[in-house]
Parts: sequence; structure tokens; C-alpha cells
Amino acid sequence: MAIPLEPIADSPAGDDRASIVCLHCGQSQPVARKALSIVCRFCHKSLRLEDMPIKDYQARRSVETCGVVTVEKKGQIVADRVLCGGMVVRGKVKGTVKSAGPILVGPDAEIKGDVTAPSLAVGAGAILEGRYRIGYPNQPISNAS
Repeated sequence: MAIPLEPIADSPAGDDRASIVCLHCGQSQPVARKALSIVCRFCHKSLRLEDMPIKDYQARRSVETCGVVTVEKKGQIVADRVLCGGMVVRGKVKGTVKSAGPILVGPDAEIKGDVTAPSLAVGAGAILEGRYRIGYPNQPISNAS
């Protein structure tokens, strides 16, 4: 098991730090609030921290961020997997979604694929296809990769 690094003695007060949970190993660690990406000190995988707005069609193998993925009305994601800290869907998502935070689905939104999240809010008229696992215990959300 990796030993976490100690803070530098002359570093600024803790108010400019936030705590994130690694999408891959599930370990919590402090990060600078303004950081856009880090390498997990436990599993050594790269983590993107910023929120990700999707305003148009995007086809990717994987979408990964510890921030919130927001799919706007004209936005569409087609991906094998989406790992995120939270999600707001107003457009369309096709693929497996694993979120560490809540997923909010708007009334005209569409999700096709399996979803794992601690909570799910769905607007009337949304289209949901797939398996939904809501309220899981704290554990890593990534696939074995």
C-alpha cells in the first residue's frame, strides 16, 4: 500500500484544497481547488478534475472526469463508458455510465445503456433503456482495466 505524502510545512492554509475520490481505486485524496488534472497517489492513474460540458455530438471510447459531465439539449455522447463525479443529461447518452455522484435526467433526455450511481432523478418524458443500479455502497466505479 502506498504511503500518502505529507503536506509541505510552508504551504497555504487548507481552504484552497478539496478532497476527491479516485474513479479507479476509490481512494480519497486532497487536491488543489484550481487543479485541472492529477495522478492518483494510490493507483497512479491520471484523473481529470474539471467539469465537462458536452454541447455537440461526441463519439469516444471513454469519457472520464471527477467533475460533472453536462450533456446539453443538442449534445450527444456515444461512448463505451462514462466515468464521472456526477452527470446532468438534457440531450442523449449512449453507453455505460458509472457515476460517483447523482445523475439528473431532464424531461427530453435519453440514456441508452447501463447506469450505476448513488442517486437518479428523472424528469417526466425522459427515455431510459438499460439496467440501473442506484444507491450502491462506496466502492471503485471503474471496470477492471
